[in-house]
Amino acid sequence: MTNISNIYDFSKDEMENYIENEIDFEKINELCEHITDAIKEILTSCGLYFRIFSRVKSVKSIANKLNRGKYGTEANPKKIQDLLGLRVVLYYYDDLRICRDIMESTFQIVDTWSRNSFNSDEFRATKINGVFRFPEEYFNFYKRELWNLPIDTTFEIQFRTVFFEGWHEIEHDMRYKSLLSDDQFWKGSEELSRILNCILANLELSDWSLVQLFEQLSYNHYKNGNWELMLKSKFRIKIKDDEHLHPEILKIFDSDKEIAKQFFKCTRQRLIRELLKLDHPHVNYNTIVKLLNNGIVHNPDIKQICDTIDTLSEEPAFQKVSLARLESNILFHLELPLLHKETRQLQSEFNTAASILYKWARFRMNPVFEDIPADLSPYKNKLPGYLLKIKYDPDELTFSMKLNYIDTKLVGTLWHVHSSIALLDDGKLHFYHMTSRDMPHGATERSTFNKPSFLSDLSSKVGLCDIYRLGSQVHFISSPEDYTLFSELINSNQRQLPVVLITQKYITADSESDNTFREGYDMNTFNVNGTRLAKVIGHYSHVYMLDQSMVEAFANDNNISLSNAYGCICVFWPKINKRSPSFFTQQMICDTEFDFNRFAFHDKNINEKAFRHKLVQIIKDDNISH
Repeated sequence: MTNISNIYDFSKDEMENYIENEIDFEKINELCEHITDAIKEILTSCGLYFRIFSRVKSVKSIANKLNRGKYGTEANPKKIQDLLGLRVVLYYYDDLRICRDIMESTFQIVDTWSRNSFNSDEFRATKINGVFRFPEEYFNFYKRELWNLPIDTTFEIQFRTVFFEGWHEIEHDMRYKSLLSDDQFWKGSEELSRILNCILANLELSDWSLVQLFEQLSYNHYKNGNWELMLKSKFRIKIKDDEHLHPEILKIFDSDKEIAKQFFKCTRQRLIRELLKLDHPHVNYNTIVKLLNNGIVHNPDIKQICDTIDTLSEEPAFQKVSLARLESNILFHLELPLLHKETRQLQSEFNTAASILYKWARFRMNPVFEDIPADLSPYKNKLPGYLLKIKYDPDELTFSMKLNYIDTKLVGTLWHVHSSIALLDDGKLHFYHMTSRDMPHGATERSTFNKPSFLSDLSSKVGLCDIYRLGSQVHFISSPEDYTLFSELINSNQRQLPVVLITQKYITADSESDNTFREGYDMNTFNVNGTRLAKVIGHYSHVYMLDQSMVEAFANDNNISLSNAYGCICVFWPKINKRSPSFFTQQMICDTEFDFNRFAFHDKNINEKAFRHKLVQIIKDDNISH
């Protein structure tokens, strides 16, 4: 491997060749497309007017930056941060702040926003720049070892207004890229430089004036009782021409202008934030009224009308997808014995379990294979893109099903499901399941699958067992007896699944509480809500919550300081994995952020949700790695 300190001795051609060999630009371009699409989807969902452009820094451009000696040297250890660059052009000046807030809530920002600062008598093009970390779920595409170059895994996004879009291009070529200083460039033509500043001042005035114009226009429509036009000019979001406000809402506004005034006084920023809470909202006048009424106005007559209108969602627009080779990914894997109660016959448990899987397969595949028998039986059929194969032998207590089917929403995606139940040599019924997915090369690897929907039914009606019974309920440890059983579980060599332990924070008598209780506990006394966590991962891991009275014993048993043990989370991996427990302190949990956050607009306690989702991903990654 080339010593990184030697690259600054390279010739221009050597530097470019080295960069081209170090970075997988095909994957980086795919990553850029995914980030661009994600931002486009978010801004479109709340009706903003914008255009978006993106680029991956060229080999030549990277080489030029490195050759200047400003990155990765002992004197300048800073790394290049704009390997990916995005530019979003906004139509309205006040959207700069709105989009800045959206980005901060969606991605992990590096440092602070960079924006122009200037004196009251000075004019410059308005723009804001932010640097954000690559979302882990997208950067997982990058399979190669990370490059040995002073280039950060970040992307830069710049927001500017449409009035300054053309100006930036002129400024970039005529000033930023110019080899001459500004003083030399305008030397002898100072009056032309002054005229250029006047043009810039007019652009800034245009930005400000356009917003003020629509504010005044909205007020005029309010006075004249033009309610749709009032909403359109006030909130300035994309609404189709054939959309109209519900007649009953119009009647209420016409009969009581003060009610309409309450909607007029709502802010555009608040409306957009409410829209961001929805998945693919159908943005129209009724949606605007419903969201503002639910969040701010609270008029009961408006609510009654809005509750009868389906306003909140629509299917995402179809996008043409080019052909690409398929790549296979395992999404869920589980192999466990079923819980056999001595009061039940093994044959009966087998039939119950097999029927649950069979009904699931029949419900899913019946639209394609209409001849699937209603009662549990062997079956085999195949059509282009679809396969269902069921083997059933009640005498041998064996059942297996194999499904292949085309995804109806994700273009070019094939699903593969294989499940079985069988009596093994240990005298127990064992359950096996694997779900995998073939997706086009380069398609987004979003986690669209958690576990098969029949798993809850199988767990509740028959039971899944890993030393102890698994389920969607969290287990509370509040006594020495409970703690002894927990210790036996984590130290068992037979355990196959991870154990997640959430310890209670140190609670004093005057600690605040919002009276959210489970099993006698205020959930706010734990850094992560274990009841919610168990509902997601409880069928393929054990989830425990530890009372503060037991924290000292836990700290002593695991050589953890008592101060770190309170409010911590520990994941105990199965002994066969030969992994040390994963330990997270209270501070680590509270400092957790989403690197690509679709949830910031939904909940207040975003750190709890961020860490809980991180924990879920850790358990899922372990699930599919074996």
